[in-house]
Amino acid sequence: MIEPIAEPIAEPIAARVRYPEFEARHPWLARLLDAYHISDTATRADLERETARRGVAVACGPGCSNCCIDQCIPVTEFEVLGIWWYVAEILEGAAQEELKQRLLGFGEVGECAFLVGGRCAVYPLRPFVCRQYHVFSRACAPGENVSETRHADVFRGAQDSGRELAWQIIPLYGVAEENVDWLFESGYVSRKGKHLHTLPLDNIVMHMKTTAHRKKARNA
Repeated sequence: MIEPIAEPIAEPIAARVRYPEFEARHPWLARLLDAYHISDTATRADLERETARRGVAVACGPGCSNCCIDQCIPVTEFEVLGIWWYVAEILEGAAQEELKQRLLGFGEVGECAFLVGGRCAVYPLRPFVCRQYHVFSRACAPGENVSETRHADVFRGAQDSGRELAWQIIPLYGVAEENVDWLFESGYVSRKGKHLHTLPLDNIVMHMKTTAHRKKARNA
């Protein structure tokens, strides 16, 4: 896990992060943040149990970014929309400018486009897979593919919370509540996923510029 560049409005540890003004304006954002909180809470509990079972600590920590390099990161539309919103509305200053340069023309699998200066530029809105993936025993070596070199050290949290997460995410696609369970069981969410690096991420730059102009005009 990587330290954030920009901090959200924070509550005590394990509390859900909140952006009240934006959540009131965007109901989808409130549901996405609810889902992330469910995932984080479940992952934290899973890690505590797994640490006790293994008798060894999680190796992930501030400054670790091996899992952000040469990886295909699956995301749904609403995870991408969350990132899209965050980089335009919350990220600012030098961090936003550096991210713009990284996003322009980005397309090859390599470092994640949102890895800026070795840190996650969108940490509060990072995708589910980034929240749930951890490595035990020792930190990853540079360039190490842990899934191949020591698969037993890899741990994915919140795997038993899929249905609860589905109840937050699937209705965002306009699905009636009575259809959520069977769509979850049929793999609906995974079918909606795409790999982050295959998306036209340079479009986000235009959105950031448009949002900046809107903010400037509003504050004039």
